[in-house]
Parts: sequence; structure tokens; C-alpha cells
Amino acid sequence: MLKQVVRLLMAALYVSIPYAATAAERVVDPVASWNKHFKTWAVVSIVVYLVVTIPLIYFVFKYKRKRKDENGAYIVGNTAIEILWTVVPMIIIIMLGAQSWAVFNDLRDVPKDHIEVKAVGFMYGFEMYSPEGIKTINELRVPVGNVKVNLTSKDVIHDFALPAFRTREDMVPGENTYLWFAAKEPGEYPVYCAEYCGAGHSQMLAKVIVMKQDDYDAWVKKQKGDSEMASLTPETKGKDLVERLGCLGCHSITGETKAGPALNGIIGKSEELEDGTKVAIDEAFVKEKIADPKAKPIKGFGHMMPPNMLAKEEYEAIAAYLKTTK
Repeated sequence: MLKQVVRLLMAALYVSIPYAATAAERVVDPVASWNKHFKTWAVVSIVVYLVVTIPLIYFVFKYKRKRKDENGAYIVGNTAIEILWTVVPMIIIIMLGAQSWAVFNDLRDVPKDHIEVKAVGFMYGFEMYSPEGIKTINELRVPVGNVKVNLTSKDVIHDFALPAFRTREDMVPGENTYLWFAAKEPGEYPVYCAEYCGAGHSQMLAKVIVMKQDDYDAWVKKQKGDSEMASLTPETKGKDLVERLGCLGCHSITGETKAGPALNGIIGKSEELEDGTKVAIDEAFVKEKIADPKAKPIKGFGHMMPPNMLAKEEYEAIAAYLKTTK
């Protein structure tokens, strides 16, 4: 019996250890790797549940006491069964542990042919930086291929979660972390903060936009300022900035109050500040509010907005656009 147990353990180690040891050398799609891992755990969990539950239900009815004075048989034990229910779970744990280690390596070992981008978490949004240094808010654009995302946070712990790519990682203030994903198909993929970070946590939403290389190159050229962008009106530029900077994540232009006040028709209004004073919302206030949100906090909306240092013409464009909203 002991020899059979040793053989079973050696067989499990023979299958598992090489798989885990060579995991770092494999180049795989983390999505496929994670899906396979999940299915394996699901099957094992269901089988174990059935193996335990079905006999349990059977024994409940089979050996139910039929008379009040009936006593059950005294059973000392069964060595073979005890060895079996010790060895089999041990083999399962070894194999699942080896597979888990392999999947961990798949998620941490970045392929050599990758591009690097950066994401910075703040309450409540994400600053994104392309390889070319283009900054966007709550929107990361990348070409098809392998992407490494360097992560950090400005304030509290956030979590950069990409469900479509089966990966997520904490964003820790003062520390640099990372994740990577294989962007195979063009499209939009949601990004969530998966770490509770405050009152606006549920609104901390973003997206990854995967583009064909030609489309991505055209986007980069547009962001850097080509003739087409230069010909846009201030109002159109302002609308583009409001959308690109992620302002609509906390504000609305339809009159709805979200984490911040509604923006439609806000220029010309009078608002009460936290200190009780009233101030008229004009172009100068808009510029000051964008650059230093904590300077004049509007009553009832706290200090959630991050600062954004923009060029003079960009402040003017945003103000021009807000004048057109009613």
C-alpha cells in the first residue's frame, strides 16, 4: 500500500513540477491561460462536492436510526480509506498548485515585444499616458499587440481591473506596480477600479480602446496637433477636451447632479462655496477651478476633483464650450 501511495505522489510531481518550472519560459495568452485555470478549478470543485455530498445524503437515509433504543455499530477505522482520502486530495492540491504557479508566471512575465504605457489612479479616475506621452483621462488608447501598463496612485489604493483580459493589479501610492495584456482585437474594453476607494468609487470607470496600427498612428498625429485640429473652433476644441479629460465622469451636461455639479449653463450662475460666500461662475473661475480644484470648493461637492494644468488656449476653449451648453 505504501509503495502505491509513493508512486501516486511521484506521478503527480512528475506531471506538475516541470509544468510550473517552465512556466516563465512559455509565451501564452493570459486570457486563455486564466480561462483554462478557472475551468479546471470549477471541474475539480464540482467533482469534490459531488463525491462528498452524494454519499452524505445516502448515508443520512441508509443509516438513520429506526428505533429509539437502537445504537450504531462501533467502527474502529479503515486504514485503506484513510490513506485514500489523504493521498488523493494531496495529489489534487499539488497539481492545482503547480497550475496556479504557471498562471501567475503567465500574468507577470511580459513578452519582449511589448509597448509600455502608464496609468495613475486618483479619486475618482485614471490618468493615462501613451508611449508617446499623450495624457488622457479614463481612456487608454493602444495599438494591437502586447501592452505593459505601469501603475501608481496619487492618493489612496486603487485597483486597475481589466475583466476582458482577465487581469488586475493594485495601484499603490508611492509604489510602482504593473500588469500586461495581449490586445489582439480592436475594440473598447471596460476598466474598473476594483478596490473600494471612497464615496465616488462606483463612478471610477474607464476604458481601453484597442486600435489598428494605422488608426492609432492617425490618433497620435491628431493629438499632437495637425492642421485639422488647428482649424477647429474653440467650442469644438473645448468639447473634445471635456470628453478627453474625463470631466463627464463626475459632471453631466444634461442637468444631472453626479459627483460634481452639472456643467450645462454653469457659466453665469452664482454658486455658494463651502465657506458660505457666493461667487459668480465666469471664465476666470473655470480656469482656477480646473488648475486648483481645492482653492474654491463649491458647497456640497467636497474635494474629489484632481488638478489639471492646461495651456491658456485650452482653458479658453473649455470655457467657450461651456457657454454653448444650456
